[in-house]
Amino acid sequence: MTTLASSAAADATTVRAPREAPAIRLSGVTKTFGSITVVHPIDLRIEDNEFFSILGPSGCGKTTLMRMIAGFETPTGGSIELAGRSVESLPTRKRDLNMLFQSYALFPHLSVRDNIGFELKVRGRKRYPERDAAIDEALALVHMERFADRKPNELSGGQRQRVALARAVVSRPSVVLLDEPLGALDQQLRKEMQVELKRMQREVGITFVYVTHDQEEALTMSDRIAVMSEGRVQQIDAPRAIYDHPANRFVAGFIGTCNLLDGVYHSTPAEATVDIAGVGSVGASVGAASAGESVTLAVRPERLRLRAGSAGGGEIAATLLDAVFLGDEWRYILRAAEGVQLIATRPSHSSDDELTRLAPGDVVAVSWAADDARVLAS
Repeated sequence: MTTLASSAAADATTVRAPREAPAIRLSGVTKTFGSITVVHPIDLRIEDNEFFSILGPSGCGKTTLMRMIAGFETPTGGSIELAGRSVESLPTRKRDLNMLFQSYALFPHLSVRDNIGFELKVRGRKRYPERDAAIDEALALVHMERFADRKPNELSGGQRQRVALARAVVSRPSVVLLDEPLGALDQQLRKEMQVELKRMQREVGITFVYVTHDQEEALTMSDRIAVMSEGRVQQIDAPRAIYDHPANRFVAGFIGTCNLLDGVYHSTPAEATVDIAGVGSVGASVGAASAGESVTLAVRPERLRLRAGSAGGGEIAATLLDAVFLGDEWRYILRAAEGVQLIATRPSHSSDDELTRLAPGDVVAVSWAADDARVLAS
């Protein structure tokens, strides 16, 4: 019998060969409530064994999308396939998936072992020793063997989270849907659980679909991310690609911190600039837009170069408003012109004493490499 533990031991990163069909395929899926469209037509392919996150602000439609995949909501239009099988007409219990919520939904009167085993019971797996072996392996996967006989009220929040995760994967579903499961944990524990979730997903080889508004969670754990806004998918890509190459202004502003400057694009075959009101011409990528087009220039704070003193050629004059120490970095808040504010960062271990001595009100020069300035349609 192939079990959770034996499969993971065989290969910690590839437990089983992915199926040919994607784990989830959405084709033109929409959802309306009365006259309000909360999910506009979405086409989405989530691969087998993938850690896929759906990221966006509250009210963007991400939870509704997940509920349609789970079968708790019926699409107004379009089709949903799990492993190549159409499931729109199937109830949740007949879809090969499990869900993990922020509340964990553990039974207070049952032990940890029995909470995990309940998932197997409802799926009709009552035989022994297979059932006991599956529970033992799920406990080992989340490092909860020593707590098997405890009740949920005898566990910490992080331990209850681990039990809920073990219950979600013990039956080896093809897909686990996770609806902001780390929201109730403190910041440090959330960071630890992010690493644990990714480790577990790799070990068991199950497709995880993670719904969150927390960009750090999505960037930390995901193989790919779908960024949503107002019921539409704005971009689907790997975390680094979404951060470095946002598709539009919304993605640039929602993922991480970004300086967004509105201006007019100009270019020659050799160089390109964006004219920003009150600031002047600044460098941009060649060929990123048409001459005379209104654009948004997106520059990440770590890409800005600061120098104490007056601005020279190719630099922007700015005034330091504040310097904030954040432990691993310094964050500089700058005013380049009336209504134009910039944020720059540098590692706190930097040996640049000139910047360390800066005080609010000091004049600084700001610049960046043209290739670090992403030009977006306004």
